[in-house]
Amino acid sequence: MRSSGISVIVVVRHLAWLVLILCSWPRVAAAQAQQAPKTDPVEAAALNTILGRWGKKASWEWNISGELCSGFASTEIDWDYYPTINPFIKCDCSFSNNTLCHITKLRVYKLGVVGQIPAELQNLTHLEYLNFNYNYLTGAIPSFIGKFSSMKYLALASNSLSGQLPKELGNPTNLLSLGINLNNFTGVLPEELGNMTKLQQLYVVSSGFSGRFPSTFSKLRNLKLLRASDNGFIGKIPHYFGSMTNLEDIGFEGNSFEGPIPENLSNLTRLENLRIGDIVSGASSLAFISNLTSLYQLILRNCKISGDLRALDFSKFRTLISLDLSFNNITAQLP
Repeated sequence: MRSSGISVIVVVRHLAWLVLILCSWPRVAAAQAQQAPKTDPVEAAALNTILGRWGKKASWEWNISGELCSGFASTEIDWDYYPTINPFIKCDCSFSNNTLCHITKLRVYKLGVVGQIPAELQNLTHLEYLNFNYNYLTGAIPSFIGKFSSMKYLALASNSLSGQLPKELGNPTNLLSLGINLNNFTGVLPEELGNMTKLQQLYVVSSGFSGRFPSTFSKLRNLKLLRASDNGFIGKIPHYFGSMTNLEDIGFEGNSFEGPIPENLSNLTRLENLRIGDIVSGASSLAFISNLTSLYQLILRNCKISGDLRALDFSKFRTLISLDLSFNNITAQLP
């Protein structure tokens, strides 16, 4: 009787453990699912097609067992800590109760890829950061670029892109930085770029643009950096730049602007770098720089500036390390 009682107790204990395991299994399965979220299949297919066309592939650091949004791609550590991983993506895996990942960043930097910007890119609808700098991309920027409503950083510099900028480029109103330097575009900057009111950085150096700056740029009140040298811009430097008081860096050399340089640039007291050159007509005065005491670089080369240097108190420019006033009509000895 005693051994029979013990057997019953053992059986009951085993049944209790079985019930406990069965009851907890859904939670275990859910936890396992959360530990291994999956990349959106449409985005995965698009990215694999893009990389395959360019003869590139995902590295083992972010493609564990064929899952793109894994490893370093799914960590919270910024990808700038991994400059040698190229190409590289970053993902947001918080969707669908932490089971689904969307690709938010894509870097294919200085890898010599050729061809047009691939159409499959438009399937990466959650992109916030795109870096295709220093490649051999050709053709126009496609209009679907305007669909990236979450885009904050767009870098397409140092390629061979051409044609006119699509007006849709002004649609991503969350954009903070746009870099399209060193390409072969034609035509003017679209007025629609003025819709990007959060924009802080705009790089259009040596990009082939011409015409006048759009009047809509007056809405870019958050702009801190504007590099627009070595293009074919004409007309006067817009007066509205004098009211964009967040500006810290301006580059306007190598265009065909007319003078005079707007006197209200004196309002830009945060300016640290000011580069203007090659003004084609109209005399200017140096008086506007009197308030720009944060400057560390001042280049006003060939700007048809006239006047007496002794009218300025250069002792106020305590951070200035580079000064170029050559090819002007300045008089008097250096103070």
